[in-house]
Amino acid sequence: MDINGIYVPSSLNQNQINKFRLGERMLVEVVNKVNEREGVVRFRGQTIAALLETTTQVGEKFWAKVGGFSEGRLLLIREPSLGKSEEAASPSQYLQLTERGLPKNPELLALIKTFTATKMEVFNSLFSNITGTTISDELIVNLIKLLPEWNSLSEENGAEELLSSLRKFGFDYEHRLLQMLKIDTQNKEIEKQSLKDTIKGMLLKAMEGHKEKGSSDNNPISQLLEKITGQQLWLKTGVMDNAYMMLHFPLLDQGEFVPVQIAMESARKGLKMDDQHCRIAIMLETQELGKIGVDAYFNEDSITCRVLSYDLDFLPQLLEVVIPETRVRFAKLGFNLGRIDIGDLDENHEFIHFLEGSRRSGVDILR
Repeated sequence: MDINGIYVPSSLNQNQINKFRLGERMLVEVVNKVNEREGVVRFRGQTIAALLETTTQVGEKFWAKVGGFSEGRLLLIREPSLGKSEEAASPSQYLQLTERGLPKNPELLALIKTFTATKMEVFNSLFSNITGTTISDELIVNLIKLLPEWNSLSEENGAEELLSSLRKFGFDYEHRLLQMLKIDTQNKEIEKQSLKDTIKGMLLKAMEGHKEKGSSDNNPISQLLEKITGQQLWLKTGVMDNAYMMLHFPLLDQGEFVPVQIAMESARKGLKMDDQHCRIAIMLETQELGKIGVDAYFNEDSITCRVLSYDLDFLPQLLEVVIPETRVRFAKLGFNLGRIDIGDLDENHEFIHFLEGSRRSGVDILR
């Protein structure tokens, strides 16, 4: 609504969001911008909070497609202007697709942008919203069973447990489908059942049931599928000089969800990432400590890092307790944990941008 020239965006509830469809084309006008990524648009006389592209200006009218939904806001993907090529319309619009070696496709662009725009708590909120819907209790239980436990990743075999969890999500679903065509009938049936037992396989089956009943495309199942597909695109290391990948996933800690966000950039080692010369950024959120960020740099067998928080009062005392054991654990893995700095998340914008997909230019990522 408009109050003396001040536009107050309407927060969309679930029923209002259900009226929009992913990929729906709409003519919007930008009436206000909160920052480069957020603003308010007018659509059919209603002001709506939206996630916008940086090329928009207040007063602009343009056609856009609904690319996703996040906390009562629409993610709007601007369409190229008529009579112009995609490149001429917005050179930076497809930059992330280009960096990842993906074709300039609006649907892929929507998946990429939706993934980075969605808050890291999306799995927590979506799993919570599933309860009380038409989704079966059996599916809810099976989905939660496949989520990794915090304790399982904190042991020495944590890396193997993480890779196993990624397979359970179905992040390699399509690759395994392709490989399945090359194996014998008996093993093919075993692999087919294994794919059905992944989170993506279960969600796809549940989605078929929803479509048969004529249910809305915008529901917790479709949102989780969009999130998983976007994750698959960000797990690719791209085609730039440095390899870059991003990972979002939920952990379970004594029955509570712990959202985790990871970004990694490294030199290339053949077709793989160079884990001895890399930067790894981690953000996780716990009920007791709030958001904690770790910005780590690996150089051969040495590690330096910064621990970041919005509340710096407790960090020195906490680190004093956990650092000795942490050094021992890294030593067992062959790493020497060196300098550890403390920083404020509010002041470390580059760290946040790195987690959201902004790479450092050049091959040398060491500080």
